[in-house]
Amino acid sequence: MADDIQIGGANSNNNSESEDLDTKMLEDRTYPSPEDPNFQLDMYLKRDFNIHVAGTRKKMDTYAEIKKYRDNICAPREVKYSEQQILLSNFINPDTPYRGVLIYHGTGVGKSGAGIAIAEKFKPQVERYNTQIYVLIPGPLHKTKWLNEIIKFTGETYLKNYYDGTLYINENEQEKIKKNAHNAISQYYRIIPFRSFYNKVSGEKIIERKEVSAGKFKKTYVKTETGEYARDQSIDRIHNLSNTLLIIDEAHGITGNEYGDAIRKIIKSSVNLKIILMTATPMKNKADDIIELLNFIRPQNYQIGRDEIFLGKSVHQIEFKPDGRELLRKYSRGYVSFLRGADPLTFAERVDVGEIPPGLSFTKVIRCQMLDFQLNAYNSVADAEGDSLNKKSESVANFAFPGFIKGKNSGDMIGYYGPSGMNEIKNQLKNNAVAINKKVATTILAEYNIDNSTTLMYLVDNKILGGDFFYEKYLKHFSIKFYTALRNINDVVFGKKGNGLIFIYSNLVKVGVDLFREVLLRNGYLEYSESTGNYNIQKDTRCYYCDFLHGNHAEHTSHGIPQHTFFPATFISITGKTDETFENIQEEQIDMIDNVFNKIENKDGKFIKIILGSKVMNEGFTLHNVKEVHILDVHYNLQKVDQAIGRGIRWCVHYNMMTEDNPYPKVEIYKYVVSLKSGLSSEEDLYKKAEQKYKIVKETERILQEEAIDCPLNRNNNIFIEELEKYKNCGGTDNPCPAICGYMSCNYKCGDKLLNSRYYDPESNVYKKVEKQDLDYSTYDITLARDEIDYAKNKIKELYKLDYVYDLDTILKYVKKSYTQDKQELFDNFYVYQALNDLIPITTNDHNNFVDTVIDKLNRPGYLIYRGKYYIFNQFNEEEDVTMYYRRKYDPIIPNKINIKNYITGIYDINKYSLAYAKNNKSDAKKIMNPQLRYDFESAHEYYENREEFEYVGIIDQVSEKNISFGKEKDEFKIRKKRPKVLVKKREVGVPSYKGSVCGTSKHKQMLEDIAKNLDIDIGDFKKRSEICDMINDKLFNMEKYSTSKQKNKLTYLIIPANHPTIPFPLNLEDRMKHILNDIQNRTKMIVDAEIKTTTPVIAHKIPGIKYVSYVLTFSNAYDKFVDIMTDNGAKKEHGKWVIRVE
Repeated sequence: MADDIQIGGANSNNNSESEDLDTKMLEDRTYPSPEDPNFQLDMYLKRDFNIHVAGTRKKMDTYAEIKKYRDNICAPREVKYSEQQILLSNFINPDTPYRGVLIYHGTGVGKSGAGIAIAEKFKPQVERYNTQIYVLIPGPLHKTKWLNEIIKFTGETYLKNYYDGTLYINENEQEKIKKNAHNAISQYYRIIPFRSFYNKVSGEKIIERKEVSAGKFKKTYVKTETGEYARDQSIDRIHNLSNTLLIIDEAHGITGNEYGDAIRKIIKSSVNLKIILMTATPMKNKADDIIELLNFIRPQNYQIGRDEIFLGKSVHQIEFKPDGRELLRKYSRGYVSFLRGADPLTFAERVDVGEIPPGLSFTKVIRCQMLDFQLNAYNSVADAEGDSLNKKSESVANFAFPGFIKGKNSGDMIGYYGPSGMNEIKNQLKNNAVAINKKVATTILAEYNIDNSTTLMYLVDNKILGGDFFYEKYLKHFSIKFYTALRNINDVVFGKKGNGLIFIYSNLVKVGVDLFREVLLRNGYLEYSESTGNYNIQKDTRCYYCDFLHGNHAEHTSHGIPQHTFFPATFISITGKTDETFENIQEEQIDMIDNVFNKIENKDGKFIKIILGSKVMNEGFTLHNVKEVHILDVHYNLQKVDQAIGRGIRWCVHYNMMTEDNPYPKVEIYKYVVSLKSGLSSEEDLYKKAEQKYKIVKETERILQEEAIDCPLNRNNNIFIEELEKYKNCGGTDNPCPAICGYMSCNYKCGDKLLNSRYYDPESNVYKKVEKQDLDYSTYDITLARDEIDYAKNKIKELYKLDYVYDLDTILKYVKKSYTQDKQELFDNFYVYQALNDLIPITTNDHNNFVDTVIDKLNRPGYLIYRGKYYIFNQFNEEEDVTMYYRRKYDPIIPNKINIKNYITGIYDINKYSLAYAKNNKSDAKKIMNPQLRYDFESAHEYYENREEFEYVGIIDQVSEKNISFGKEKDEFKIRKKRPKVLVKKREVGVPSYKGSVCGTSKHKQMLEDIAKNLDIDIGDFKKRSEICDMINDKLFNMEKYSTSKQKNKLTYLIIPANHPTIPFPLNLEDRMKHILNDIQNRTKMIVDAEIKTTTPVIAHKIPGIKYVSYVLTFSNAYDKFVDIMTDNGAKKEHGKWVIRVE
C-alpha cells in the first residue's frame, strides 16, 4: 500500500521531488564515533534517537494532576516499551557499529525491558547463524523473572494462542499457554546463571580432600603438570558466542571473580559479539570496579589501565590521578546509558533518621551507647584496622554473651562474641547452666532482683540459644543496638508511629539475623505460618495493629484505637544457604514475599509485618509498601547498604499507599551503631572510611552520568524540578545533599561542551528542542521506524474498542494527535500505512502467522479488512462478507454441538436428579452434579502425596466419556498396589499408574481374592468379580474415612477427587475436621476457638475391624456475623451456638 513512501525528511508527507541521486550518494550515513568529543551532540541530532527524548514534566500543584500522572506510570492500561528502552534498541542492534553498552539504570525502571527490546532485534541474526541470545543471571530464580518479562513485553510474539487478561482461563490452561511460550522463547534465548556459564566455558575446578591430621581434612584445588588448575569440563562446553548478543544482568556481579574471567575468555574467542551490561550499581565496592566493566565492552586492543585513572591501593584511599577524570570521561564516552528514575512522584521519599557523628560528612546513624557489660567486652577487642571491620568488633557490637572464663565453672563473667563465642556459651550451658544463670542474675542483672534465674539462658532442642535474657528489659545489657531497634520496631503501631511494614537487614547470619529472630520471638512476635491455625498465641503475643498484647487486647477500643480483630505480629527471616548467594534462596520464601507480604491487603502488616534478611537480600527482591528499613550493623560498602534500602524504595512499590491524605509516602531509614562517651566507635569509624570510599564512587558515577550517550535525551527523567527546589542550597554537614543525588547537587549538565553551547538553556535548565530541518535522517530507515509503526498499531487497536469501521483520514488524525505536541511534526503517515498493512492479513500464510490481534468493544478478538475506503473489524472465525448489523450485534459462539436427542435426554435426567438431590441435601445444593464436571485429582495430589499408602489403594474415578451419556455421571472403582514416593525414573518398570486400573474388569479373580484376604474380608458365597470389588471398595472406604493419628493407622486407603459431587474431600474425618477449621479461620480472619468433642457414631451395618469415630465442633455466637461461612461448612445453630458434625 505504501511501498513508495519515504520516511522522514522535508518531503516525507508531501509530493516534492526526490533528492538528486548524486546528493544522496554523498550523504554521510554513519553513526558518531565514541572517540568524537561531540558524540552526545551527534546523538541528540539523530532522528533515530531524538524522537525518544524524555518529555518535560511540569510541576504539578493539585493531587488530581499527580494521581493522573501516577496512574499512567504505575498502572498503565497496556505494557509497552518505554522511550528509553526503544532508544537503546536503536543504539545497539545488528545494523549499528557499537559493540556494547553499560545500561546503568536505577532500580525498578526497566533494565530487563531494555535488554528485551534490544534482543528482539537480534532474532533475524541468530536465525541466520543458528545461534542463541545469551542472558546471564545471578541465580536460577532470576530465570522465571526474565521469562515473564519477555512474555510481558512481546505480547503475542511467543503466546501463540491469543491470551487477554480480561478473559477467564483456568489455571491449567494458563500454565499450558505459558509453557508453550517458554518453549518458543527457548528457541531464541538461553538464560543461565553466572556459575553455569562459568562451568560451560572454563569448567569447575576439581577439588580434593587431603588429610592434614588425624580425622581432619583440608580441601585443595588439583593442579596439572603445567601448574594450571585441573577442571571438570562440561559436556555442552561453550567455546565462543560469535554472531549473537550477550546480556549480563546485575553485571556488577562479574567483576573481580572467575565469572568475569570466563566472559573475557569468550569475548576473545568470538567475532561479531555484542554485549549488554545491566546494573543499578556499576561499582559494587570501589571506584575502580568501573574499569573492568568498561573493558568488557571496549575494543580488545584499546583497554583501560586502572593506573591511568586512579591512585592509591587501599580501598578507602583511592582517588583520581590529576588527569584521571578527563581520561575516564574520554574512555566511557559512547559506552554508558544512564537513567536514574526515582521520580519523586512515583518513588517514596527516603528519610534517614538519626544524627551525623563528628568526623562524618553525611551518614546519619542511631548512636547506641553501650552499658557496662557489653562495653567491657567491646574494649577487650582491638579496634578494626585496614579496609574491613574486624569480625570480632563487628560481632561484639551486635551481642555480648555472658559466660565464665574458659575452663572455669565460677568467677567473673566475661562477654563472648561471634559464632565461636556463641558455641562456647552453648557448651557451658550444657554443663553448668544453673551456675551461669545465677551469676548473670546476681551481677549483670542484679537491679532486677530475679528470684528464679533458671530460665535466663538455656538451649532449645539442645542447639539453639534461648532464654529470658532476650526480653526487652534485659536485652540492653547484652546488645544495646538490638534493644534500641526492638523499641523502634515496637512503636510501628497505631497511635505511635503508625502501623506499617518493616524490613530489617543484617550483614551477619548467626550473630545477626538468627539472633534477632530469637529477640523477636521472645518479645511477642511470631514466625509467619501459611496456616493461622499453627500459631501458638500467648498472653504476651503482640498485635500487628496496636500496642495491646493478646492478653488485654479486648481493652484497645477504650483507648481510642479503632476496632479491629487481633492478628499476631509476624515475621519471616531470609538468609539462604550461605551469607550472600541469592541462588540459594528457597522459592517458597520468594512466594511469601510476592503473594503475602507485597499484597495490598497486607499493607498494615496483618499477615506478615516484618522481613528479616541478610546479604542475600541485596538484590533480586522487591518489597512493597515498606514503612521502615532498619540496618542492624555496619557495612564497609555503602553501595551494599543502598542496595538493601533499595529493596523497599523502588519504582511504584508505594503506589497503593499514595493517597490525597498521604501523597508522598516516606520510608524511614535507621542505621544502628554502638557509640562511646567520647570519640568514634569502631562502627562509626568504619562508616567514616566507607564515606571516603563512597565519595569517590559517587564522583565516578557522576562522570558516567554526564558522559552517558543519552544524557540530553533522558535529562527530564534524571533531574526533577521538585528536587531542584527542595535541595537548592544543599551541601555541607549541616545540610547534606540527598542520597538519591549521591550527596552532591541534583543538577548537572552533560559533558559535551558543543552540545551545551548550542542547545542547553540555563533559564529553563533543559536542552532545547531540535527543529525538524536540523535533524539527521541519514541512518533512519524502516527497521528503526518499526517501533513507531508498532506504536501506530496500538493506537489503531484502541480505536476499534470504540467502533467497528473507520476511514484512513480518521485513523491518521487519531494516531497523530496521540503524539505529544513536541513530537507531532515528526509524525509520518508511513507509520500508519505500514501498521494497517500489518493488521490486514491477506493470504493463508498471513492468517497463520498473524500476531496483531485486534479486540473490539465486546472483547472479541479479530483482525482488520479493507473494503472500499474503510477499514473494518472482522472477528476471527467469522465470514468477511457479514453485514455491519451482525458485526455490531453481540452473538456469542457456542463451540460445543451435541446431538439433540442426547441434549433433551440429558436435560431431563439432570433436572430430575438436581431436584431430588437439592430436596434432600439443601445445605449442599451447590454440589449438585453438572454435565461438564471433570474429576479433579490434581488439586488433591499434594494431600495424598504427603501420606503413606496402605499396601493396596483404591481410587474413585470417573467413567470414561465414551461409556457415559450426557448428563449421567457414574463412579468407577479402581485399585492398585502401593506406589513408591520417589520414582527413580519417569517410566520405572513395574510401578503402577497413579489411578490404577478398573477393579471389575482388569484384575484376575484370584488376585481379588488375595486382596480381600489381606483386608480380612470374608467373601463367603460371593463369587463374581464385581461383587468382590464392591466389598473391597466398602472396606477401603471405611478404613480411609475412620483412620486416626491416635490409632496409628492413618494411611491412604482410598483416593477420591477434590471435587466429587457426593463424597466430601477429604474423606478422612480427622483431616476433614482440620480442613473445616482452617477454612473458617482463613475466611473469618479470626483465630478459631472451637470446642472439639470425639464421639462414637451409631452405624447400622458395621464392618469388622473398623473403629468408628465422629467429631462435634462447637463455636460460640461470636461467629453469628459469618453466617455464610459457617453454613458453607455445614454448621447449624443448636442452643445458641454453632455446631458442625463431622460424621
